Amino acid sequence: MAAFAFLSSAPRDTADPIVSVKSAAAWLRELPSLDLVARQQLVLRAFDGMRQSRRPIDLARAQGLQYLDAALGADRRQLFKQYVESLETAPKVSDRIWQASLDLAQAFIIAYQRVLEEALAPASVGRWKPHVPILFARLIHFYGTDARLRVCRHERWIPAKWLELHRAYMRATELGVDRVPTSLGASGGNGTQWTVEQEYVFTLLVHQLNSGNLSPANLDWAASQVRAFSRKLELVALPKTMEGFFVDIAGRTGLSRRTGQDAGSMLRYLDTTALANQLDITLAALRHSEETDQGPVGPINQQRAMILEKARAAIAPNLNTDMRRDPRTPCAVAARVRIGLARIQHELSKPANESMGGDTASGEQIEVYAVTGPKRPKPQAVDEADTLSSSLATFADPVWQVKDRSLAGLRICASGGVGQTLSLGALVAVRQSDSEQWLLGVVRRLNKSTPEDVEAGVSLIAERVLSVTLYAKCEVRQTLGIVVNGLDASMMGPRFEGLYLPPPSRPDKPLVVKTLIVPTHEYAEGRKVILMTGRSIYTVALRQLVEQRADWSWVAIQVVEKQQRGEA
Repeated sequence: MAAFAFLSSAPRDTADPIVSVKSAAAWLRELPSLDLVARQQLVLRAFDGMRQSRRPIDLARAQGLQYLDAALGADRRQLFKQYVESLETAPKVSDRIWQASLDLAQAFIIAYQRVLEEALAPASVGRWKPHVPILFARLIHFYGTDARLRVCRHERWIPAKWLELHRAYMRATELGVDRVPTSLGASGGNGTQWTVEQEYVFTLLVHQLNSGNLSPANLDWAASQVRAFSRKLELVALPKTMEGFFVDIAGRTGLSRRTGQDAGSMLRYLDTTALANQLDITLAALRHSEETDQGPVGPINQQRAMILEKARAAIAPNLNTDMRRDPRTPCAVAARVRIGLARIQHELSKPANESMGGDTASGEQIEVYAVTGPKRPKPQAVDEADTLSSSLATFADPVWQVKDRSLAGLRICASGGVGQTLSLGALVAVRQSDSEQWLLGVVRRLNKSTPEDVEAGVSLIAERVLSVTLYAKCEVRQTLGIVVNGLDASMMGPRFEGLYLPPPSRPDKPLVVKTLIVPTHEYAEGRKVILMTGRSIYTVALRQLVEQRADWSWVAIQVVEKQQRGEA
């Protein structure tokens, strides 16, 4: 993807094209049509030209800005799609797309702020009055875009950003334009109309979705549902119920759940009952479809139902259920953490004390050899100078701390910039300072309270785990006939790594079957492998998936054949 090299056919340099609709339209037609990121970079140059221009801010420029806003709507949606799609395959490209999207949102915020300053000047009130509602609505809309992008990375706004948002909303309410329906002129009056209050409420709700358990793709779908169903919500100065949320429009934070002790002239109350009810209706429809539709739509609806369940818990007017399945014990225990299948396997590749099926051999390491299927190509490794592994390698152990723990999980945290690239679904191994055992888990919740601090909720999947070494199967050479420890050496091909989880695994819902964790590109249902212990050689088949991610697959295994070492 040549996304960041400006094309030689870039439009002629017009320092300030956003002076009117006609000028903006002509300039947009000259932008590269296929390279979205390059288009956004050129748009940012145009915004720089607008800031540096000595030409006055007039109605023609305001209309040109709104035209540009509407014209780039499809670009913004496509950029977000590319960001999500490249998250796992090309992290550096994904980071740049995210940054381009954020820069564009902030450029629109600054542009609309500047236009509003002129529109609200005493000498301009009369001429600008009909245009003020849409200017405020679009300003707050881009605050919502900023919020959405940051929540995708589990980031939280700094207090100054909250002050900016609240000031814009308060100014709109003072002018009495907070509930005036607006739509961009380019929609021809046929688009959905949004008020300043609706955009403001949606921005507040987006931050509520920052629960740490939604991936960017999941968050995008959940946010679209919340946006559609939140249009009927209103902020009121006097609450009508004891449940719901409140926001201090003179404060430095967003929504907070009501406690009964909240009161003040600057508080506004939000009852999300109508939104929660709509989500309940959608959930019921998805579950019904999941039960009746056995086609390809079934898994999609199952996934969407899971997303809405998590979203509903974040925005429901009451929180009457404890999301934690097991009681947690607060603690402050230093820990070592290894992230990713390769690093975990490397750490655990020292002599193990446990083996399969009751076989024991002190200090042995289980080895697995693939025996069926063609040679499986490895996906090309992404050359990343700033990968998580290299980042963590620069810090001394331990840099993590366990803050609380339960039968089924741990809450771990780190500071100083460690773990900032940790993602939902990451495989992690944790060794607490008060234990000699490595625990294996999956990141289910992720929060970044500051740019330097990260906190993760880890669901434990194994209290015992052993490294395994696997070799792709080569065609047996009958003429070679070299047997090592009861295994024909000619079968051993290129090796890859995995983890063996002796049963029972997953403490909260124990699995009694034997399981392996292997690289996803090495998994195929029914594929047979050879697993060697100190005394036995097992032929096992990879069966159904327990869980699968882009880089690792947790699969059940079935023993097909067992023989003693040394047997012919």
